[in-house]
Amino acid sequence: MSCDKGSDLIIEETSSPETTDIFLLDNLDPGFVFPENLQYMASRGVNSSVCIDIPETLYSPYGGGGAPMQGAGARSSSVALDRPLQAHTCNSSPREGDSQPFFQRMSGSLGVSPDQGFDVSKISGGEFRFPFYNLCMEVENPGQRSDLVLRECDQNPNQKFIFEDDGKIKPVNDLGLCLTASASYDWYGGGYNPIFIVRELFLSPCNPSFAKRQSWGLRPSG
Repeated sequence: MSCDKGSDLIIEETSSPETTDIFLLDNLDPGFVFPENLQYMASRGVNSSVCIDIPETLYSPYGGGGAPMQGAGARSSSVALDRPLQAHTCNSSPREGDSQPFFQRMSGSLGVSPDQGFDVSKISGGEFRFPFYNLCMEVENPGQRSDLVLRECDQNPNQKFIFEDDGKIKPVNDLGLCLTASASYDWYGGGYNPIFIVRELFLSPCNPSFAKRQSWGLRPSG
């Protein structure tokens, strides 16, 4: 195309979609107890608000809890897209006394981190998409205790969920199940203050007694 045809060009502006993290409404870990061999860290706080999160390749769970130390710069740069999603301390959660979210202070980035950021515009239609990776949350094995994994977005029934007004997230192919964070937790990021918390994430029967681990909320990036 000739440069003198500039007036005929149609320029479309593109922008990243608004993102939100999806977090448990209840603070589950006010009584976090450090393992005996880490009591020296007991003066550190615990950042207990947890979000749906893509695991890092550096994370490796051990029996009884614990995992390797890691640098803050590792977040979002080494995600394990082939592993099940987890519930991890929200990167956008302000620490006590902070005016800026942790992720924003460490990376200089605005909004939620890519490994916790869902496309706000897709959620009402039942699609839980991570736009940074262009992948969607999917039920791995329909039924109780199924993991949630990442797959190419294709609108198949295992990628469709209902986000109810009370915070329950249910797969459309089994409305008796709810997205659930585990009662027990692992932890890692021992070099941080506060400590980061990690919980398993899976589907389990919706039950009022599990409400604290089955009620989720949205926090737009603003």
